[in-house]
Amino acid sequence: MTRVRRHAMLRQMLNRTPASTQESLVAGLEAQGISVTQATVSRDLAAIGAVRGPEGYRLPEPGMLGAAAPSDDFTRLHAVLREHVLDILPAASLVVIHTAPGHANFLASEIDSVRPRGMVGCLAGDDTIFIATASNKAAGTLSRALNKVIGGKA
Repeated sequence: MTRVRRHAMLRQMLNRTPASTQESLVAGLEAQGISVTQATVSRDLAAIGAVRGPEGYRLPEPGMLGAAAPSDDFTRLHAVLREHVLDILPAASLVVIHTAPGHANFLASEIDSVRPRGMVGCLAGDDTIFIATASNKAAGTLSRALNKVIGGKA
């Protein structure tokens, strides 16, 4: 079983219902013929960005910016967004971010490091970033989340 396939199976399981324990995820994977240890599931949960809440392990909601990111990356992204972003607008399945001249590449790199849920890819020029999402709805959700980070500045 490849890591990619195992991650896909975990995502499917967590999309159906939160898991109360890692052991329950191990049992669920084993029921599907995937032999795995609790330690592997723990690493896999971190890799796919799962979070633990009151209901158990789950995937973050679309637009939960930074939910899977280390707190240092998340904090740094917030600071960079607030400092350099001029506006954030959804455009079909894209999120368009206008920055001060010369800041788009750096900001795009910070966004890539956090990998907000719903983002498919990110492309930057000198002062503009295009974030591709899977759908118009995902673009709207991500745009609202990013605008919330900058305090409605845009």
